[in-house]
Amino acid sequence: MIKTGLLDNSHLNTLKKAVQVYANRHQVTAKNISNVQTSGYRAQEVKFEEMLNGAGHRLQGQRTQEGHLSLGRRDIASAESELVETDSYYDNGINNVDIDEEMTELATTDLSYRLATRLLSMRYNTLRGAIKGQVR
Repeated sequence: MIKTGLLDNSHLNTLKKAVQVYANRHQVTAKNISNVQTSGYRAQEVKFEEMLNGAGHRLQGQRTQEGHLSLGRRDIASAESELVETDSYYDNGINNVDIDEEMTELATTDLSYRLATRLLSMRYNTLRGAIKGQVR
């Protein structure tokens, strides 16, 4: 099977996963913001990039039997984000939610989400054009 050029869809899986993670991160950040005045609430965050750090630089083993364990790097499609409690020592007198940090995270996540969806849309438009026989 051809794995280069127009028919290579590995980056599509990466963009799809990015959109999912950014949407999840947006929900968690919005939850933190909405609980800024909730006594005892502990801020949460979505960890994902840390799980993929260095994944492309390791060898990947091939499973020859169904019962074998996977070895080496993980495929982006199989990687899952992790929801963890923020390790912040910030104290606003009610809980550990830093509204300035959360608003910054919300804006950053929004921009990242918009970029990923725009790139995904552009890629699908390119594929749609190729199917229709359009030449650029």
